[in-house]
Amino acid sequence: MTGDAQKAVVLVVDTLALRCAGITTLINEWVSPLGKSAHAIEPENIGFYSQPGNIVSLIVLNIGGSSLHDLQTRAVLRSVREQFPTTPCAILSDRTEAEEAVGAVSFGFQAFISTTTPLAVVHQALAFIMNGGAYFPREALLEIADGRDRARHHSGAATGSGLTPRQNQVLDRLRSGKSNKLIARELDMQESTVKVHVRQIMSKLGATNRTQVAIMALMKGDHATGGPEPALA
Repeated sequence: MTGDAQKAVVLVVDTLALRCAGITTLINEWVSPLGKSAHAIEPENIGFYSQPGNIVSLIVLNIGGSSLHDLQTRAVLRSVREQFPTTPCAILSDRTEAEEAVGAVSFGFQAFISTTTPLAVVHQALAFIMNGGAYFPREALLEIADGRDRARHHSGAATGSGLTPRQNQVLDRLRSGKSNKLIARELDMQESTVKVHVRQIMSKLGATNRTQVAIMALMKGDHATGGPEPALA
């Protein structure tokens, strides 16, 4: 294996080679001073970098104008997350709908960045998520907040406080998009117990589904660490 392969890399994943090459060049200008290199790669070849000896610091998946509701796009997202379950991942999209960003959270991605975003802000966002943060459009957060408020209004759910230490551990793992099965394994508990905790977390946060819980978990983490202005509050 070459020394370059063992160097920490940022993967730029795209189905279109020319588009991918352009984005990779821009990202390389940012990561080279950090001692990393950006590699352009097609989705079907990403498995090479999951082999031992490769260090992947960040994955940027460009989907262009495709929707996260497209079956082919969803298959690519699922493949990336399965092969790199703990690597920070960002989606780069030509679309700006809040529901697209919400969909990114359901797949366990840490960022949804529109191609209309200024380059300097993109660099800040990618640096932020590479260090454990998250970045999503404000519109997506407002949509989730509205849904949460409606849920509280109709159900009389408690405010998002009072989580037990165990529930906070589960919440932190939901933030990374981990499944109940993986959470159970990491916390040494039964999967059925994790499901109970998730239901209780949903109730306490006023969430109506797992995606809302994941976004609230991301908001919770960013509130503690800070981030770029357009990112999670």
